[in-house]
Amino acid sequence: MDNPDFLIVGGGTAGSVLASRLSEDGVTRVLLIEAGQDTPPDATPADIADTFPSSSLNRNYFWPELKAERVIGETRRPYPQGRIMGGGSSVMGMWALRGVPSDFDSWASFGAQGWAWSDVVKFYRQLEIDPVRQRDSNVPGSMPITRVPRNEWPGFAEAMARVAAQRGFRHVDDINEDGGDGAFALPLSQGDGVRASSPRCYLSADVRRRSNLQLMPNTNVTSLNVEGGRVTGVTIEQGGQTRVINAQKVILSAGGIHSPAMLIRSGIGPAADVQKLGLAVKADRPGVGANLQNHPYLHFALTIPPKMRLAADLHQFGMNCVRHSSGHPDCKPSDLLAFAMGRVSPRPFGAAIGMVGAALYSPYSRGRVTIDTPDIKTPPRIDFRLLSDPRDAPRFLQSARFAESMVRDPSLAATYDDAFILPPILSLHQFNQPGLKGELFGLAANIALNAPAAVKRLLLGQAISPGRWIGNRHAQSAVTDEEIIAAAAPMGHPTSTCSIGRADAPMAVVDSACRVYGVDNLRVIDASIMPAVPSGNTNLPTTMIAEKMAHTIRNGG
Repeated sequence: MDNPDFLIVGGGTAGSVLASRLSEDGVTRVLLIEAGQDTPPDATPADIADTFPSSSLNRNYFWPELKAERVIGETRRPYPQGRIMGGGSSVMGMWALRGVPSDFDSWASFGAQGWAWSDVVKFYRQLEIDPVRQRDSNVPGSMPITRVPRNEWPGFAEAMARVAAQRGFRHVDDINEDGGDGAFALPLSQGDGVRASSPRCYLSADVRRRSNLQLMPNTNVTSLNVEGGRVTGVTIEQGGQTRVINAQKVILSAGGIHSPAMLIRSGIGPAADVQKLGLAVKADRPGVGANLQNHPYLHFALTIPPKMRLAADLHQFGMNCVRHSSGHPDCKPSDLLAFAMGRVSPRPFGAAIGMVGAALYSPYSRGRVTIDTPDIKTPPRIDFRLLSDPRDAPRFLQSARFAESMVRDPSLAATYDDAFILPPILSLHQFNQPGLKGELFGLAANIALNAPAAVKRLLLGQAISPGRWIGNRHAQSAVTDEEIIAAAAPMGHPTSTCSIGRADAPMAVVDSACRVYGVDNLRVIDASIMPAVPSGNTNLPTTMIAEKMAHTIRNGG
């Protein structure tokens, strides 16, 4: 498609929504460019459709060699970011949490006018198809939301709900409408027994038949082209060939890591950083790549006896949660989360291990994304600086101790054999290996996890090192604060690197309509524009952002 009305860089969560909505009129010409492969409705890979996040284990769906520094001074570890149509929505754990009202009300203090809770909640309600609440029949939803029925939960998840009730937490039927503390079944972006990815929900066969919409997968955008202060199009690499595509308007939707990298690579960012790369400064924006936020979390793994496991035929992951408040000064309520995960692998042994996790869902710490070279083949540098703000480590410890106390509660301890604290590595990757090695590991794990408890304890302890055994119903091993801090890992929720802000705020990158300061004809629309990470998993908020901005653009904003 030559000179489209809208050229969208990135076919992830936001890009898929925007391509669908902006091409609805049948006239507006939209070109969507995605670096990864497509997932059309009649050829969606089985691991993406799976209600267990099996796709998170497929290296072909991720940017290669991407690594992140968890805390200042530590060794960089692999950090997965989706490179596939649908982006994170095609590979994430399918948690469908909006965040809490105070998250969005606080965005106004950063200059995000029109993004308060009262402004965004209507877009959430329009896009969600949630059976626990009535819908306006005149507004067709896009994203189905389900919950694992309580009678299907594994024994430890059911016990966790009972312990929460004993501690005074109310049960909340619809946590997305009721923004306070409480225990709840986890809402999941699933429908009809399959993942509700953005391509599935927004790029249907009917949408793809539109003559005014073109999808261009397996194509790398190497730079945005800026002439006279205006973005005129992009340069792409496809099949070994390089060419320029001009466009009337350009939208960057490459996510919290790759959107700032693309801006810097195109001369839009901190002037000193751009000049170090030997590039001309097109717009000096110090906030590009700054203010990186994420949720720190950890897991306790539990070996589950056969009668207490998730049913073997249920390929579910998230079960139930407890949202609670730290009560720390100057911190928002409902800032902590405990959660239960029903299995660790799609393979038969997966339900023999469950997990109870803890997370800080309203962090203050900020990191940074930078690039070392304009070459797109060199991954960006990611420095999360988790727990660097003095308000975060005490609250993370509080969240972890809350989850630990649940694991050690006699009611919950009766449902498992042994408990372990896991190291700061993505938990599913610890329990799953690719290819033949993975098949053999799965067979061995299935035998080991159905062996006597002492054998399970020994073998799992070796497999998760430097994680370790912390106890069972008969004996306990103390967990130190240092171990908890060392176990903190970043979730797949990078945000805020192209933040909304006022025009006079030096660290702001975009205005309230997501237009990039300092250049014309360019918007950034994805999780990077969030002034602060919301107290919820970022797929649903990113979908809301794209829906809201599509509405704004269609109405001339």
